[in-house]
Amino acid sequence: MTGRWQRWTMAVAVGFVIAGLLVVGRESSLARRSADFTITYSAALLIREGRPDAIYQTDQLGPLMLRLSDNAIDPRLPFDAPLAGALPLVPLTFLPLEVAFHAWQLITLLLLCLSLVLMGRWLPLGRRAPAIALLGLLGFPATWALLSEGQSTALLLLGAVLLIGAWCRDSWRLAFVGGLLLALKPQYLPAYLILLGARRQWRALGAAMGGAVVVGLSPMLAGGPSGLLAMVWSALDAGQGVVRYNESLIATIAPLLPGPLPTIVGFAMWGVVLAVLTPIAIRHRSSIAVATLATGIAIGFSPHALPYDTVLLVVPAWLGFVLYRAGAVPSPAPACLAIALALLVDLGRPLVNLAPVVLLACLAWYGRAVWIRRRRPPRVAQAA
Repeated sequence: MTGRWQRWTMAVAVGFVIAGLLVVGRESSLARRSADFTITYSAALLIREGRPDAIYQTDQLGPLMLRLSDNAIDPRLPFDAPLAGALPLVPLTFLPLEVAFHAWQLITLLLLCLSLVLMGRWLPLGRRAPAIALLGLLGFPATWALLSEGQSTALLLLGAVLLIGAWCRDSWRLAFVGGLLLALKPQYLPAYLILLGARRQWRALGAAMGGAVVVGLSPMLAGGPSGLLAMVWSALDAGQGVVRYNESLIATIAPLLPGPLPTIVGFAMWGVVLAVLTPIAIRHRSSIAVATLATGIAIGFSPHALPYDTVLLVVPAWLGFVLYRAGAVPSPAPACLAIALALLVDLGRPLVNLAPVVLLACLAWYGRAVWIRRRRPPRVAQAA
């Protein structure tokens, strides 16, 4: 980009950061106590008290949430994640709810920083790149939602980054921890597994799947197979099939589909896209462009992707800048800005979500740029 565009983009990013500070900083006590963090905190407290079997039982979890939040939260909201998702909060349950909430916000910021530092180590873009990326991330509306809700997506991002590190370095250790973390929301994991498998990194693939299995079976600590079934039913009760407020493509077309059809179509599109991605990844097993596509569609075609989960777009954005430095695509900065603006509109709950359409349009545009530049004949040096 020209110096003028760089200055303009930086000014917009700073403006988004200031807006995010105002949104998160002015959050009321009532909003914090009624946030998703209270659900996970309550489940973590039950685990610490030796009652893991109660975390999926709303008749036990609900009254505890009411007491901890001073009646600020709906007690019908279930804990619908794997039991492993509550374990990181167990140490924080020694703190009062709101103090723990702020502590988790700080931990979230540290995890975001760590993710960017690791990306800079494995796919370097220059010494200033992590700091600039952090500025952009803090200004991203998804980060506002993440900090406001006290969600665990920073752990997912670290898992995604570790899996990219495993893909770059063929490390089964990175893959295991990455699979462990990203499996907290397993719908994002298959795209990364496809990248590992396409590159024939069998140990890393097996380790990532092993980590995912550990997380997937963790609800059995809440009562064996019945605990696993309880998590599934809790997820259904939580309305995981309601896709209108997602930030994946199915949310955009959901208003046009009747009854349970959006859920069916969402899972069908997800499966088809992953099936199409697999042979592409196998054919271009070391391609950064394919890795960018895979990690982007992991969000764009997910059957369930809430606004704060789009923090995971850090991975394809970073990969896009790697392509930009190699001269394969134009700067991804305009695409990042367009997605941020679309997500900002979506947080206002419009009839049709814009961010998924903008994301997929950007992937198509930059994919076309890669294709065109690869088809250009090489320049022949002229004799002096």
